[in-house]
Amino acid sequence: MIHAIQIPVDEQRPLYKVAINGLSSMQEAVGGYVQFIDLGPLHASMVMNEEGKLQKLPINRRATLMFWLLFPSVRHNDVIVGDAILVGLPDKDGNTTDVPQEVVDLLFGEKQLKAEFQTFDDDNKFNGNLMRFDDYFVAANYALGKAESWTAVQRCRVVLAED
Repeated sequence: MIHAIQIPVDEQRPLYKVAINGLSSMQEAVGGYVQFIDLGPLHASMVMNEEGKLQKLPINRRATLMFWLLFPSVRHNDVIVGDAILVGLPDKDGNTTDVPQEVVDLLFGEKQLKAEFQTFDDDNKFNGNLMRFDDYFVAANYALGKAESWTAVQRCRVVLAED
């Protein structure tokens, strides 16, 4: 059994932690065959319904915001549809693992969050501002809006506000 986070397509429903017990449990959580997307910087994977677009499932705005935040090349070109879950990256044997604690802290933590931006002139540095957020997806939406309006922004991310 692994620990995961469910991202319901219905925004009236909150995110919640779920126990996944094998492939059939994962398929039940997303409503069909599973497709994984490696979320690189978060050391996690997003799992969704592989046939969701063929089935014309509704857009999962929260999962899409996370996807767009991590992968600038897909912004406005691809979306996540239907319910999604977050799990950890596979272990050395290819087995799915628990969603990382850092992701749990971002989505459920008590600390505030901030958006940070990396500009084209410095690939090694992220800069932020004084804006603070209580919700990951509000922060992600803010970050993506700023990235759209600031042409110098190469990447953006949401992190825990340490200050």
